[in-house]
Amino acid sequence: MQILLSLALLAITANAVCTKITVRREWGQLSAADKNAYIAAVKKITARPMSNQYKDPTKMSTDDFSTTHAANAHWAHANAEFLVFHRAMLRLYEKALESAGWTGGLIYLDEGAVPTTWNKLDLFSKDYFGSLTRTQQCLTDGQFSKASGFMDLGDNGRSCVTRCGSGTMWSAKYIAANVLSTATTYEQLRGDDTANYHGTGHMVMGGNCDMGNPLWSPRDPLFYLHHTYVDKIYWKWQQLCPTYVTDYEGNLSAGKNPNPLLGNSRPVSPTLPLDSWIGLTAADVFDTKNDFLCYTYSKSAGDIDYTAAKCPKGQTANTNPWATNTTKTRRQDETRLAKRAAIKLPSGTVTVAEGINGTSQVQVTCTSKTSNYIIPAGCVIHKSFCSHISVKPANSEVAKKDSHCPMVIRPACEKETDYVRADGLKAPEPTSVYQYPTFLTDKQIRVRNMDHCGVRASDVNVMRLVDELNAGLQV
Repeated sequence: MQILLSLALLAITANAVCTKITVRREWGQLSAADKNAYIAAVKKITARPMSNQYKDPTKMSTDDFSTTHAANAHWAHANAEFLVFHRAMLRLYEKALESAGWTGGLIYLDEGAVPTTWNKLDLFSKDYFGSLTRTQQCLTDGQFSKASGFMDLGDNGRSCVTRCGSGTMWSAKYIAANVLSTATTYEQLRGDDTANYHGTGHMVMGGNCDMGNPLWSPRDPLFYLHHTYVDKIYWKWQQLCPTYVTDYEGNLSAGKNPNPLLGNSRPVSPTLPLDSWIGLTAADVFDTKNDFLCYTYSKSAGDIDYTAAKCPKGQTANTNPWATNTTKTRRQDETRLAKRAAIKLPSGTVTVAEGINGTSQVQVTCTSKTSNYIIPAGCVIHKSFCSHISVKPANSEVAKKDSHCPMVIRPACEKETDYVRADGLKAPEPTSVYQYPTFLTDKQIRVRNMDHCGVRASDVNVMRLVDELNAGLQV
């Protein structure tokens, strides 16, 4: 279906309870007065003492949000809860800002529209969020600088904010070609959230500073502009087909101590409570027009035309939120969807043996395949799947401060991790609209305890698709 975006928004009909829907705007769409008012509200909730609760956002401090993100980072990323966990977090943060006098909704940075020029925006200037600095150097100017008195909680207690990024982010054209035009399920949309436009955004804008910290990134106010952009991509995809709004799939494990995990791992359920966010389930944050969320998004430069996949099961595509009908379609394999719905979880076993220097040797047998892992000292398994495992700190208090435990560990690399350009493919020219995004260095992967094999395999897929786009093999 062809997504042709007009300049005007249609009036969106909310349900009977959601009577005044908020339009979340792009940073460049704000007036100078609004930009300053937004920042003032952020500073106001940062000045609040921690409430140590997550039910009443009108009492929450920025430190409350940062702390719970750090505590849940190892199981709110790289699994199905990623998008809905952060959507709930964003809405509570938005409510906190409302209680501080800001009623203009969350603000996003349209990263796809400025993949190579993002650092030249007024956002990163002395007038607003501050200029980029060197590694681990406090912001030297802007309204969140050390000189302004801005400090919040991080892995080293209350301290100044650091921001030292550089590089290229995923372009709007690449997101459209690689994500929005191909995803027909929630899991396909989420993809590898540690390495896609979400992970790249953190690393490009954050570098080895706060935004690049997988646990404590929310301490940089830029986190919320980035994640609101990620949520907009999720929202855009949900608008395409009727079932996309409530599509939710993947595996989570129940309980605080889910070992042995293969027995406890089960498909996600919309009614399962979300980590940290008391009283909220995934179902509560599916539909942005419900009375809890009650928001939509503005159209911005990154909202380009693209061809989306046909809706599953013969459904009629929705009219997209910018007033144009969807027409052209891409083939959808309904047989595959039916088979996926009928899949049962594989059975298996997990055995753990003591390793050297406090490590643990883990062997996971799933159906007929056995995979071996080494768990770092001080970490325990949190979730185990046939393809990978995730771990968490053995001491829950450690997660509130910092952790060396990787979010995802995969077995010995069985995927292609060295890219060889095939005949007929074409590398991007300097003037091409399709460019490689910035990839993590080996050091960045190592210091963040990420899975090297998985990241490099994802890089290979990205490079191959960019080359296909430049060769005209993808449209």
